[in-house]
Amino acid sequence: MQLFYWSFCCLVLFPLSWCISLHISDQNSISVNAAISTSLERNTLQPLGSSSSLIPTSEPSLACQRRIDPRSDDAQIMEVPLFEERYTEHNNELKIKYKTDYPFAGKVDVFYGTEGGGRMFPGTTLPFSMCKMGVDVISAKADVYSGYLTNGEVVGISLLHQSGGRGVPNYGIVSQLPMMVKDIGDVDISKQISFKRRGTDSGHIGYYKTRLDNGAIVEFSSGERSGLYQYRFPSLPSAHPVVMVNVTHHLHSYLRPWKSQNFVKGYIQVNKDMQSYSGKAIMSGGWSNPASWVVSFYGIFDKPANAVRAFQGNSFVNGYRVNFVNDHNKSFGLFFEFDESVKLLKCHVGVSFAKDSGIEAAKMNIAKDYPESHNFDLDWSVNNALKRWNDEVFEKIDIITENEDPVIVEKLLTAIYGAHIMPISKTGSEAPWRTDEPYYDDWPSLWNTFRCLHPLFNFFNQDRSTEMVRSLIEVWRHEGYLPDGRSAGRSAKWHGPSNAGIVLADAFVKNITEGINWKEGYKAMKRNAERGPKRAYDSTIAAGSGKSRHINGALTDWLRNGYVTTKYSKSVSKTMEFAYNAFALYQVAKGLGKKSDAQRYLRRSSNWQNLWNYDAFSPKYNVSGFLQPREENGVFAEQHVSYVKYPDYSSEEIGYTPAPDEYGWTVPYDMATLKEFVGSEEEFEKRLDSMFAMEENKEADISNSINFLTPYLYNFINRQDKTSEVVNQLLETRFKTGPKGLPGNSNAGSLQAWVFFALIGFYPIAGTDIYLISGPKLSYLKLRNLPNLGPVEIIANNLYNEGKKTPEYRNKYIASVTINGYKLTRNWLFHEEIFGQYGSKIEFEMSDVPIQWDSSGYLPPSLGHYNRQQELYQ
Repeated sequence: MQLFYWSFCCLVLFPLSWCISLHISDQNSISVNAAISTSLERNTLQPLGSSSSLIPTSEPSLACQRRIDPRSDDAQIMEVPLFEERYTEHNNELKIKYKTDYPFAGKVDVFYGTEGGGRMFPGTTLPFSMCKMGVDVISAKADVYSGYLTNGEVVGISLLHQSGGRGVPNYGIVSQLPMMVKDIGDVDISKQISFKRRGTDSGHIGYYKTRLDNGAIVEFSSGERSGLYQYRFPSLPSAHPVVMVNVTHHLHSYLRPWKSQNFVKGYIQVNKDMQSYSGKAIMSGGWSNPASWVVSFYGIFDKPANAVRAFQGNSFVNGYRVNFVNDHNKSFGLFFEFDESVKLLKCHVGVSFAKDSGIEAAKMNIAKDYPESHNFDLDWSVNNALKRWNDEVFEKIDIITENEDPVIVEKLLTAIYGAHIMPISKTGSEAPWRTDEPYYDDWPSLWNTFRCLHPLFNFFNQDRSTEMVRSLIEVWRHEGYLPDGRSAGRSAKWHGPSNAGIVLADAFVKNITEGINWKEGYKAMKRNAERGPKRAYDSTIAAGSGKSRHINGALTDWLRNGYVTTKYSKSVSKTMEFAYNAFALYQVAKGLGKKSDAQRYLRRSSNWQNLWNYDAFSPKYNVSGFLQPREENGVFAEQHVSYVKYPDYSSEEIGYTPAPDEYGWTVPYDMATLKEFVGSEEEFEKRLDSMFAMEENKEADISNSINFLTPYLYNFINRQDKTSEVVNQLLETRFKTGPKGLPGNSNAGSLQAWVFFALIGFYPIAGTDIYLISGPKLSYLKLRNLPNLGPVEIIANNLYNEGKKTPEYRNKYIASVTINGYKLTRNWLFHEEIFGQYGSKIEFEMSDVPIQWDSSGYLPPSLGHYNRQQELYQ
């Protein structure tokens, strides 16, 4: 019978684990109604099909899920049997049921990009929530940025993490770890306590599960600022369930320990009820390198403990409160021991960054996240998370999944999920100062996110975008400048100018005005452009090297010379970024009617031209003319003229991460001048071909943010067909599915935003209202319920050949484009055309062969064109 059961599950139930059907409303708008069963293991979900005869109805081991029958006009409720996971733990069979009415749940891979350098966080989170609850593992081979690795032993399950973080791992703070022991005194606290995992971790949006080799099964879910643990313990002779709360637990950097976060001091105490506990942890260091920051916590179990033991360093100590100052990251905390009869244990834990009354705030955060009627209710927590994600993100996307390549659908939905994890909202009591303005934290780097993540928010989630802009302006009000990155309430020491100005400009030109004081925003941008932060410095430059470490010193250099000289590190990249930010200021100044300022910043945005050396020669491609570092006396660095890659000149000296040939493309606001410098459209095309060559010797890496726009630049010579070709090639070869699906660091969702734009068929030029067309990868997509905007329909006719929905049969080229019924001959669109008050309908005719449909169209505008070629050698 057992053999029959598992055969039945493998052959019938797993393939039938989800079903998608269509509902056509009276207005003829198409939407997706679906019922999805997600088993607790990370399985590939397959379509249920249409034959109801395949659905078993009498198997007693099946749970039932309710869904809407789309065939019924009155939307009856029907019962759909679903597979129920079973496992046996020491002869005690446990049954776990999870079900959802949300179709995206089975299509979003929360483990996407968690390996291969993607640094994605796979645990539970709400959109932009402060609490990101996940497992923390220890690995001798790599730093664990999001807490998670496939391999490695679990050292805790904590409530604070970053996703796609930078520099060094951050957070991993406020944790628990379950175990089975005969007596707490038997626990060896002289070494780090960790446990291997049985099998692979599993989860979906709002839910996570891991099995430890000590027999404990951990499930959890989370709200905005608190999390809910659920433990299942095995029956073992004379063994008690025990939960360790280690206050010093955090993610450490073993590769760069000098930048690692460290525990400074803190305390923990158990309350008289033997059921709740509270405390504080003061940390220092981490990516933003703050002097210190504090996290308060409050936890409560659903039943009291039999005993509680405190530990400090290598010893158990008496009492129910432990205070500890720790210079060596030694552990201290509490062990909670429960009765042998306890097989199911739950615990709420709230966290808070509030400076005043932090513990009370942490306790209140639990109450805000979980209504009293749903205390300790994991099912409710999971469903609440799914509803929150649906309401804010997924209900805005309308696709007919049965008509699409399932891999493309997974990429699209997983991408938009990954783009809504960072930054985090600390609005209210969690802000580092008292304010009525929104406050967001954990911006790993606006240098990465301004290019397409924030432009995505500016139409997909305008409410959040507005709050983020207001938050950046509020940082300026309190600290005197706009940041490029922040973490733990502190601005990071960055490698160049802040790119917050481009974030603000992108929102401004897209008419996002509600609640934003743009006069104040302009003042903040101008302050950064003229003075800059005092305490930011370039940590890559050694003291005594003769080079200045101060970034605002580079600003002075930039203002005096019209470029950043080789006196400073990363002189090429800093020059290019100062120029882009000057263009952003020009955009806002022009919009506010400040004509004199606008002209000044437009000219300043052209300063990048001062680094163009016509004599710089690349023997590899037999071409001349590249960006080149320049000395303070105006002379180009001669020893670095012969070859564009400058093999004897470190990347830290030239630019941040890429080579100057890559940075040369980062002037999308003045492509007209760049084309003049290159010499001809043919030469422009030749150089672009070399950047993402389809052989191995590619010059650009799409995982590097400055290259995000480069594949689209063919549009500036009316070769949109090549844009389609390169974008399609990158999607298929560099962006896969699964844990290793990202080609590099997600950078807080930046790579996912790039994927989303590549799939819907157009890409933004940040700081402008221009989008460059590439062509969609879905036959039908509707963006709806966009705040303050009308619906946008994107249709791709003839997308698939022979009805086969695979990359080999997908037509990647465009034959023609219409918008709202009008035929386009240009390969770009204005923001207002797509995302106006009444929305738009963009219809593509696709082709299997390249067609230069845009050959006679107007080129994309160079909104910051300012040719100062004659000034270069004066």
